[in-house]
Amino acid sequence: MVRTYVPMPFRIAAYLALGFFTLFTLFPLVWLAYTSLKPEQEIVQSIIAWPTTWTFENYAQAWELGEFSLLFVNSILYSAVTTVIVVLLALSAAFAFTKIPSRYTPVWYAFILLGLLVTISSAIVPIFIAENYLGIVNTRIGILIPYIAFNISFAIYLAAAFIRSIATEIIEASKIDGAGYVRIYWSIVLPMSRPIITTIAIFTFQACWIEYVLVYMLSSSDDIRTVQVGLSLLHGQLSFNFGFLFAACAIASAPLLILYVFFRRQLQAGFSMGSVKG
Repeated sequence: MVRTYVPMPFRIAAYLALGFFTLFTLFPLVWLAYTSLKPEQEIVQSIIAWPTTWTFENYAQAWELGEFSLLFVNSILYSAVTTVIVVLLALSAAFAFTKIPSRYTPVWYAFILLGLLVTISSAIVPIFIAENYLGIVNTRIGILIPYIAFNISFAIYLAAAFIRSIATEIIEASKIDGAGYVRIYWSIVLPMSRPIITTIAIFTFQACWIEYVLVYMLSSSDDIRTVQVGLSLLHGQLSFNFGFLFAACAIASAPLLILYVFFRRQLQAGFSMGSVKG
């Protein structure tokens, strides 16, 4: 492998740029973390200064007064159920589109990808009217269905790009050995697709976790609302209690940070392997 020589000034400039970008990205997270551990009096005195006294009282108040236990359960329920269903549907559809010949495949694939052009904000009124007619407004199923619908198109796009890179010779050899499409899918395609499964799962979970507009518009009861809606309500009710709000924001951000820290390598592998043609 031939290594290209990069002049020292360019390398220094690249490292400086990366260092600045890293600092610019991480500073808000670090600031949020240590500010949430400061007493309210210190936050009022200086919003930037490092705390002289550390306290977890803000987290206790946010968890109890903000009813974050219930909000957390709802957010995890919506995100987890949507992720599982989207992954299964996306992998199945992508396998059919890329490995099962059909003259209607381009039409159906293009139709599904049209979903990438529709945003939740632009479709919220038709969704509310339809769900109100069906009687599922202010229900968990009324939130799960749009979540699945708005995430499935991007998931199929990612899965199709990955499965298309699986060598056709493997599929043909399995068919010669007598395996049907169902067995090929479960025994060959799914085990080989673990990187893209992780990628789709992370993106879907993140999209559901941070979503706000749909839940806010389709729910009127605190029993089915999520962390993001709870944060907005806390900000309106307790905007004077900065420690409380910082702790609530830290609690809401923690699952996504943990998810990225533990699965960042799988996320990168899913994109890199999906871009290589077999």
